[in-house]
Amino acid sequence: MLTLQFGQCGNQLGDVLFRKITKDIGSTSPGTSFTDCYEYSEATTSKWFEGTSQDGRNIARVILIDAERKVINKIIAKNDESFCYRSRNIITPGDAGGSANNWAFGYTRKGPEFHNWVLEAVRREVERADRLDGFLCLLSCAGGTGSGLGSFILSSLRDEFPLKNIIAAPVLPFPSGEVATQNYNAVLSLAKVLEDSDLVVVLENQKLNGEISQNPKMKIDFPRDVNDIAAQQILSVFQPARDSSSNRYNDVNYIISKVSPHPGFKLATVEAVPLIPDTQNNASNFQTVSMNYSGHFKALKKEISTPRGIKSLSNILITRGTAKQKGKKMFSPDDDDSSAIDQLIDRGIYSKINWLKFDERITHFHQKRNFLGNERFSSVISNNSGIAGPLDDILAGAWRLYTHGAFLHQYKQHGLEDDDFLRAFAKLESAVKSYKSLQVD
Repeated sequence: MLTLQFGQCGNQLGDVLFRKITKDIGSTSPGTSFTDCYEYSEATTSKWFEGTSQDGRNIARVILIDAERKVINKIIAKNDESFCYRSRNIITPGDAGGSANNWAFGYTRKGPEFHNWVLEAVRREVERADRLDGFLCLLSCAGGTGSGLGSFILSSLRDEFPLKNIIAAPVLPFPSGEVATQNYNAVLSLAKVLEDSDLVVVLENQKLNGEISQNPKMKIDFPRDVNDIAAQQILSVFQPARDSSSNRYNDVNYIISKVSPHPGFKLATVEAVPLIPDTQNNASNFQTVSMNYSGHFKALKKEISTPRGIKSLSNILITRGTAKQKGKKMFSPDDDDSSAIDQLIDRGIYSKINWLKFDERITHFHQKRNFLGNERFSSVISNNSGIAGPLDDILAGAWRLYTHGAFLHQYKQHGLEDDDFLRAFAKLESAVKSYKSLQVD
């Protein structure tokens, strides 16, 4: 997997992601055989890293891209003992400046400026890899670099590598208070991301913040804790695990085929328990969080089967660990998978469609080894109608600005026309309409 990190948000999230990968590799897993632990570590290392540096650190398989050097300089200065970045993969040209919180500036100006540098770095990484599952792109939708430059490079990747999988992980902004033009930027970037990606794993700042603020005893360190939770969710899906019914591993191809079985439904979200930020990871807080997540699988079911009439298209359940609780063993590949899945989901949360069999809409992966030091961890990557809500809010905010002509001159001076806005609105509205149709029985 080659990770591309765009802008301040994408690079901060990516740095946390790779620190968690090394933490996961180095964590212990009592009760798991040496062979299982070794295979897991080897699979993780080959997936996320390529080679070692002269001082023995793993070299992250990642490209860092930003129009400003400040954030990347801070990331590099941390000098992690376990891994490092390849210097040629750090794309922050001189005093290029930012993207003015403007999608058009990032897309029409910074995109062509960065294109050759980024694509050359991507080609080098592709040539080094014996096998490449695809691209993971981390980007924000609120500002200009992540949304504009990021979506331009995604289009370039699709043109250059038409047969490679592209997974985008866009971060949706808070409903208000980040950037005045954030709804424009989000609509314009999501329209392009939907067009050029095979799977879009949506991360919502509001929802991520809620994951950790639900416990009043926790003091939130924003954005560190929010990135911490987002990285846990992403890793819980893409770290090695096995489909216990087909003996298939959760490679990118298989995940995409299961969670997004139709090109009109590319949007997915991740729910996971327990989610504990590293800043809160002490005994007392762990006990409190565990109490909040009592009934481990019941908690997950509650997350994906809300009372708001949300319907799922497909779900992948991933269970990790071999811990015992109250005399009961965690799920293992030898357990009855249908029984395990029935504890989490039921037919009532699925939309009634005739082009996909019910048993094709649920997949269960399991990994015996503990995850990030947790004796048990479960997550669901879900393709469901709930995503229509936040997208509707973004569309409504963007339309309010557009109908009053607010800030349009800032975009038109960089080449955008009304037709560009209207096409983006239509693309996102079509996606929202498709997801709302899942709720119609």
